[in-house]
Amino acid sequence: MGQKILFFLLFFLGCTWAAQAQTRQLRGKVTDEASKSLPGVSIVIKGKQQGTVTDVDGQYNLAVPQTGPVTLTFSFVGYQSQEIQVGARSEVDVALKPEDNALSEVVVVGYGTQKKSDLTGAISSIGSREVAGRQTIQISEALQGSIAGVSVTRSSGAPGAGSNILIRGITTIGTNNPLVIVDGVPVSSIDNVNPGDVENITVLKDAASASIYGSRGAAGVILVTTKRAKSGQSSLEYTYEYGVQRATAMPEYVGVQDYMRYFNEQTTNDGASTGPFGQGLIDNYLDSNRVNPDEFPNTNWQKSLLTRRNAPRQRHDLVFTMGTGKIKTKASLGYTNSGAFYENRSYNRYLFRINNDLQVNSKTSVNLDVFYKRTTNNGNANELPSNGFNPIYESRVMPPIYDDVYSDGRLALGKDGRNPLAQLRGGGFTKTLNNQIGGRITVNYKPVAGLTLTALIAPVFDLDKNKYFSKQIRYTNPDGTSSTIVNQARTVLSEGRQESITMNGQVLANYAKDFKGGHNIDVLVGYEENYRSFESLSASRSGFALTDFPYLNSGSTELRDNSGSANESGLHSVFGRLQYNYKSKYFIQANLRSDLSSRFAPAYREAIYPSVSGGWTISEEDFLRDNTWLSFLKVRGSWGKAGNERLLDKDGNPAYYPYMATIDFSNALFYQNGSVVPLTGGGQQVYAVENISWETSRTTDFGLDAAFLNDRLSVAADYYMKKTTDILLPLDIPLYMGYDKPNQNAGVLNVKGWELELAWRDKAGKLGYSVSANLSDAKSTVGDLKGTEFRGDQIIRNGSEYNEWFGYLSNGLFQTQDEITGTAVLNVTTKPGDVRYVDVNQDGKITTDDKVLLGGALPRYLYGGNLRFDYQGFDFGISFQGVAKKLSRLNTDAVQPFAEAFGNMPAEMVGKFWSLNNTAQQNLAASYPRLSRTSNAANYALSDYWLINGGYFRLKNITLGYTLGQQSVKKAGIQSLRFYVSANDVLSLSRFPKYLDPESASYSYPIVSTFMAGATIRF
Repeated sequence: MGQKILFFLLFFLGCTWAAQAQTRQLRGKVTDEASKSLPGVSIVIKGKQQGTVTDVDGQYNLAVPQTGPVTLTFSFVGYQSQEIQVGARSEVDVALKPEDNALSEVVVVGYGTQKKSDLTGAISSIGSREVAGRQTIQISEALQGSIAGVSVTRSSGAPGAGSNILIRGITTIGTNNPLVIVDGVPVSSIDNVNPGDVENITVLKDAASASIYGSRGAAGVILVTTKRAKSGQSSLEYTYEYGVQRATAMPEYVGVQDYMRYFNEQTTNDGASTGPFGQGLIDNYLDSNRVNPDEFPNTNWQKSLLTRRNAPRQRHDLVFTMGTGKIKTKASLGYTNSGAFYENRSYNRYLFRINNDLQVNSKTSVNLDVFYKRTTNNGNANELPSNGFNPIYESRVMPPIYDDVYSDGRLALGKDGRNPLAQLRGGGFTKTLNNQIGGRITVNYKPVAGLTLTALIAPVFDLDKNKYFSKQIRYTNPDGTSSTIVNQARTVLSEGRQESITMNGQVLANYAKDFKGGHNIDVLVGYEENYRSFESLSASRSGFALTDFPYLNSGSTELRDNSGSANESGLHSVFGRLQYNYKSKYFIQANLRSDLSSRFAPAYREAIYPSVSGGWTISEEDFLRDNTWLSFLKVRGSWGKAGNERLLDKDGNPAYYPYMATIDFSNALFYQNGSVVPLTGGGQQVYAVENISWETSRTTDFGLDAAFLNDRLSVAADYYMKKTTDILLPLDIPLYMGYDKPNQNAGVLNVKGWELELAWRDKAGKLGYSVSANLSDAKSTVGDLKGTEFRGDQIIRNGSEYNEWFGYLSNGLFQTQDEITGTAVLNVTTKPGDVRYVDVNQDGKITTDDKVLLGGALPRYLYGGNLRFDYQGFDFGISFQGVAKKLSRLNTDAVQPFAEAFGNMPAEMVGKFWSLNNTAQQNLAASYPRLSRTSNAANYALSDYWLINGGYFRLKNITLGYTLGQQSVKKAGIQSLRFYVSANDVLSLSRFPKYLDPESASYSYPIVSTFMAGATIRF
């Protein structure tokens, strides 16, 4: 036995020696052009899956073959790759040059990639630095102002709130959200991805680039590519960030004595002989409050409810990267938590992603990705439903004469049992929990040179639930006795469960070949199938004996309800793309896609979407090749069709079977056996039109790409025209048919616009800097709607802008009764101090026929930009964004007094409203009408009186960071250590009053400024 062990030991040592004898050690150092060490540079032996990465000092050691030619490839993000033949050397030092030519970058496009210089469509992209540098939780917000033609709007800064994204204006009257693709797979929301995981984001803006996605591409396409490990990389990175959020603007309201005075004035203005508050009560109220605050309340409801001036926000990100010869793995785990300005409101999110690249052999590779998302949204009572309890609204509408808490700490009655503070403390809770798990398996096979066959399957499972527990609150009177007043009739518990499954499968074949003479072709053909199913279940009970046990079986069996629904849809597609260029000088590209959608009847569910585009790189011509000022110049043009299958029903919800006669169920009252009983009935409510089909968008685009002065200055410009036809509209049918109006293909919408992007990148000694800016214009005009109009304060009709303001023209305020006599008025109760409207049609009266188009509610101009500086470990960045040529309506909560006939009085109005107590000169200068409830509807009807210039400029982000020198952290085994401070939304300039943010909606959670500090350590 001992001899056998000795034999195997000698054999093993011999093999090891033999293996070592076939290799030799190569070492060296990699620096930049300023001789600064570069850590993390990937070094790979060409033709083999062997490599390494430089350490914190830019040093590397690599075992290379003892014999034969050896070529090393050195690559690093932001630098030009180099190939070095080693020869017999034992030490090789390399200096990498910065990649200054942005046009040589590879850009992700539909089902593939292209060099930026080869693009013929309208495509823009941003990298990981621009996305992560915004320091936002949601990617959607990071896009604001980043790309020309992309509009990102917010109406709330609430925890977990997202943004609405539009690409090149409005495309249809229904769903205008762009299609979002992450790593080749369609997803429901761009905010399901951690901003730190993003490698780059590409936006396909014209039909020529988006038509490859066919029936889903009319509103544009956003392609998100996540980060992947590279060969030789090895690191563990952790980031911690803590921030506080503060409201950018908050309305203010008058004190208790002024409230009573002004309430009295509006009461007498409306015909009462005297107001409800006596003058003695008003004059002595503050003294009475000091003596007996329970009987004479003086409550600042915003201060009482919004107990935090600063809402906390924190973020943790852990990233592991490992790249060996055949296996490359990048895994990330991110956690974010956001609080609110009031209690029991929070949002937290876990995002996990692992991307694996496996090289099976020289011809076959596999991508195996898995991701998981879990979000928890916590609120008060039934706060999270869209029509639920709104603490912000309550804090602004409740006047100071109602008490929140008695002096001994007991909850007060508020206004007849309406006490929002009691709702926060004991009114129950709201919780929504969303879980999403999915993955992607991709197999790439290269049987011959130039041909790649790809098969992909990507399942996604959503498992969501919600729970709303709204509790009855019993109050006590100020004297301590029990009160019969309660906040609601019963304690109610509602629960819901939703489950959805989406499956995406793709089979692709891509062939690329460079022929002699400068001819290059790239051909792609593919098949894709998308399937989704959804099922929901909800139940509720009320009449809880135990209000601290929020489970259904504790509620009354006689006071219960339940419901459920389900739907599914499918999309089958065949597509292809042909690209040809001659000597990288002349380009032509054609796309074709055929879609079959289950949302339409079998005879009408197929649609074909073609596109063609071309480009001419003029700078490659001989007459321009030797110039010193022009680096690149290309003109391009495109035409294409894309579609929209994401249709809506009469209630604005997704329609999955719009061509079918469906049964709607509802409760109705029936008279049976001498009593009225509620019974469930069903019937067809909407007439079904079987031959409805796709909405189609056609886009023509002309563009120019240029670079000057050794690529330091780059310019991109586009002009486009887009026309959407066959928009589904609810057209009239004879009333005797007894159905609601059915949707039919009839509408037309036109968009025209232009875009401009500029960038300058350079170095001044050790200072690197870059400046970029973008500006765009888009105007959406409604075409023929077959007589249909969507009316309201905003209108959609033939010739109008989409959702254009629609109302009266004003002519100041009436000053005297003589001005009213014989003049057309909107309300018979009109008095001096009310808004005067123009009798447009001169019929002697003010009616809805006098309403006119007042201007666009959507911004015409979007702009944004970035400034970046890097100097010896310091980095500094500024981002800005804004809109122009937009009309906005002043928020109701800041300009209308006494909401709900009892509510607060905005402090902004003091001294600025028309009053019988004013002098004539003061009334001439008044900007607000008289205080009145009877004239409220007329005075605050939509008119140009309440519209202001809605343009604004906002400083989106300022970040200052410092990365410790490598020598400072090397001994601790650390690759890098960076500290930074950052601020978002710190400054805005606009025509809005200081108490209003230009983006916030009426009574919404405030837009917030965020101040952060963080650190990133990499091992």
